[in-house]
Amino acid sequence: MTAMRALRALCLDLDDTILDEQSSVEPGWQHAADHWVAACPKLTREAALAELAQARQWYWEDEERERRGRVDLYRARLEIMSRALERVGLPAPKLAARLARELSHYRDTNLRLVPGARELLARLRGVVPRMALVTNGAAAPQRAKIERFALGEGEFGAGKPDRRVYEHALGRLGADPQQSMMVGDNFVCDVIGPLALGMRAAWVDALGAGRSPQLAPGRHLTLRSILDLADHLGC
Repeated sequence: MTAMRALRALCLDLDDTILDEQSSVEPGWQHAADHWVAACPKLTREAALAELAQARQWYWEDEERERRGRVDLYRARLEIMSRALERVGLPAPKLAARLARELSHYRDTNLRLVPGARELLARLRGVVPRMALVTNGAAAPQRAKIERFALGEGEFGAGKPDRRVYEHALGRLGADPQQSMMVGDNFVCDVIGPLALGMRAAWVDALGAGRSPQLAPGRHLTLRSILDLADHLGC
């Protein structure tokens, strides 16, 4: 507990850490499937959902696509929709784009803060001198989220787990890596990257996996929710 209280800087991820992205994932794809079936009545809802599930798995299992998709979710959704349509013999770029827009609108409309997150941030400010949001993603949608929920930050021209991102954040915060912690749901970006720089790290197991997806180069906390961080920091 003493070591935790000695933190001078706390870096927090945004999506699936402070913002609840998970609760709208499956309803969002169901919403997209309904729009697909409305446009193609011969297709059953079950078949549409199955094709979308296969296309999602195909997209995110590739490391390069995963990296690309994390910084441009609309592009990822468009590629997924396009593949699903092609698999059922409907290469329809305009329909794929419309479905991707419908999904994105649904997800944006249903985006919420993790219940209790705003109160947690207020408590954290009482025990950690300096805090920052360190989040990947296309600038415009991430900025829109930040402004929508009044979570201000600056922007930097690189993405996690590039060490320059953490170095830039810590430079702005005036803290050494050993005095700092990164907290987030992406194990590579929010645990492995920071640990390699000498920071402390906490992994938010947003999906409830129960164990980390791979070995880390050092010890880290595992949290079921960002709210659990309060217990570790004594606030």
